[in-house]
Amino acid sequence: MSTAQNLIDNKNAGMTRRFLLPRIQSGFTMIELIAVMVIMVILASSTISSYSGFNRSLRLFEEVRDMSRKIQYARDYCIARNESFWLKVDDSAIPSTYSLFHNNSSTALVLPNESSNTFTLPGYADITSTNIVAGGLKFDALGEPQVTANASIVFESGTHTIVVVTPTGYTYLE
Repeated sequence: MSTAQNLIDNKNAGMTRRFLLPRIQSGFTMIELIAVMVIMVILASSTISSYSGFNRSLRLFEEVRDMSRKIQYARDYCIARNESFWLKVDDSAIPSTYSLFHNNSSTALVLPNESSNTFTLPGYADITSTNIVAGGLKFDALGEPQVTANASIVFESGTHTIVVVTPTGYTYLE
């Protein structure tokens, strides 16, 4: 048989003969690539959703910590001036707000580097409950709260709580 005849026979070989030849090139099939991409999409979507939840929780913690710091700063500011101050919390407002007053419960206490005595919390930092009465929590000139039990401000159904300890006035986060 001639070389030309072999070329013609190979050219006219059926589908069965062509695909039964040993595979010379190595690599991935399309199905393997698609399966890997599907797994990567599932992992990426779960990572993104957990990251956004973590980010929201972190923003909430920062707001709660900022509120706690302002209460502590107001306490220290008024102790240095031998004045009493009031903390009023409005958890019924949407969004929640809190205000600082000094000397009496109606004179605004505007802290240095602040523009107002009323602070509005973002919507994600909603106060769910507090045991501070509507008239406010009074701190005397020594920084001691004038209540018989610890005062608390609860955020997001208990995820974070600001506690003001009686009789010291020490403020901390739970």
